[in-house]
Order: sequence, then structure tokens, then C-alpha cells
Amino acid sequence: MKNRILNWLHLSLQYLLWFMVRALISTYKIEIRGTEHREKAKALNPKGSFIFAVWHEQVFGILTAHAWTEPYLALSSRSRDGDYAAFISEKMGFVAVRGSSKKRRMDKGGKEAIQEYVSKLNMGISGGITVDGPKGPRQKCKVGAALIARQTGAAILPVAGVANRYWQFNSWDKFKIPKPFAKITMAYGEPIQIESTANEERVEEVCEQVTQSLKKLEAEILASL
Repeated sequence: MKNRILNWLHLSLQYLLWFMVRALISTYKIEIRGTEHREKAKALNPKGSFIFAVWHEQVFGILTAHAWTEPYLALSSRSRDGDYAAFISEKMGFVAVRGSSKKRRMDKGGKEAIQEYVSKLNMGISGGITVDGPKGPRQKCKVGAALIARQTGAAILPVAGVANRYWQFNSWDKFKIPKPFAKITMAYGEPIQIESTANEERVEEVCEQVTQSLKKLEAEILASL
């Protein structure tokens, strides 16, 4: 009985949070730049799929800009927090892929999640990855996106999203939520490819390319605000 009540409360909170998010995002004005890079990323892969590379702190605004457009893949953890993220992303028209990294040497579904993610990319469904997540360091690309791109042939598409007004969390990533009636400027960068035969040094090189591209996109948007 206690578990049923807790589950009901958990689901109720998910719906409450969603109604708040839905009301908030309905007020945003969104400007999108560099759509030619997105089309180029599609053309680079016979299946038409690509991998959005985004900073963890900007993911809310970028999700908003892509809501109800295509069934993009969205990675989230199997934690309680991940429940909320998956619920909201699905309400926004995304395909939630659930999994977490190892904790105390125990796998939390991360391997299965990556396998599912790769499978769906190979089916032609594009997806996003917070390349400095889940725990940082902030604005430093990790190897995950490059390894998936190497395995699937999908190009990495850097995407930056900056709001002119936002709340900022006191967290490792300085997570940002645009305020009501904010303008979100989102920009795609030049697609980045990696060869299926790429070695470890090449993987790190691609990660650095992603890092620099995202920083450049963010700086260009900030300069225009």
C-alpha cells in the first residue's frame, strides 16, 4: 500500500512538473541559426542520422527548440531524477533512452542504453548527447559522442543554445533555465566526422574539436545579444 501511494505521488509530481514546463516553454521566442549545417549532417550519413553535441547547462533550451519536431533520442538516467527527465522529454516528442554509468562498480544500465542508442542511430533516428555530462568537468567534451560516432558513422553536430534571460543553478554545470518570455538563440555548427578506424588519439582530437566548436558558437551568440 505504501509503495502504491509513493508511486502515485511520484507520477503526480511528474505531471505537475510537466504542466509547469509546458506553460513556461509556451512563452519562449526561438531563433535558429545554421540550419544548413544540420542538413549537411543528415547528408553525411546514408541513414540520415546524426548526433547533437550540447553542453549540459544548455540542454533545457535546446530541447525546447527541438520539441515536437522529430523523434530525437534523449538519454536520461535510471534514477528518480531521470524519471522526471524522461517523462518530460517524451511529452516533448523525444524518444527517451534510459541508462546510467556505473556506481560502486555496479552497472546501472548504461551499457544497454548505449546499445539501444546505437541501434536507433543505425535505424536513422538522430539524437542528442550532453558531451560534458553527467558530472563534468563543465564544458569539456568527453569521448562518448566520438565513440558512438565512430561506431555508427553518424556525424557529430555541435549545437549551442543561449537565452537572453535565465535562472542559473548553483551546480557543477551552472544549469540554466530560460525565464518566461525569454528569447532562445540556437545555432548549429559545422558537422564533425570521425573515421571508423580512428585511434584513441583521433578520438581525443575530435573531442577537442567539439569543445572548441561549442565554445565558438556560444561566444558568437552572446556577442549578438
